[in-house]
Amino acid sequence: MLNRFHLTAIIAAMFIQLIATNTKSAIAQEREGCFIVNSAGEVINLNQLCSSQEPTVKISGNDGKFVEDYKRLAKSYSTATTDSLLQAIQSSPGQKIAAAKRMCTEAKAGLSLSEFKLRAIGQAANMENPIAKESFLADADITLTLASNHYCPELASK
Repeated sequence: MLNRFHLTAIIAAMFIQLIATNTKSAIAQEREGCFIVNSAGEVINLNQLCSSQEPTVKISGNDGKFVEDYKRLAKSYSTATTDSLLQAIQSSPGQKIAAAKRMCTEAKAGLSLSEFKLRAIGQAANMENPIAKESFLADADITLTLASNHYCPELASK
């Protein structure tokens, strides 16, 4: 009886040790799109290999101009930030357009441009990855600038 108890205890201890060493942690994705980070820390764009997150829709009119201007402004940042911004607008242009229109709705309700910028800075303060932080702030700046140009020009001077 004692041998059976001893054997059960050993098996239980081995099982617990096996479970404890086999745990994995998850890390939130620090940028949008399809990419890998190699051992040197370089980001490699894999959007050509991954399927689009949004259905392919021809974006035209004001929305098309917004997307084109977003891509143009994204190229004024560091290479890593530019890559991140371009991945985001290419993989989900509808989300960026919706964010710009939401900004206009909030601005028409009384939120100032300064308040938008302060909110973005506050959200970025908790980001540890410097590229993710720069990309987030650049996206907020581009979206805010283009929202007032394309979707609520009457608020551009405020």
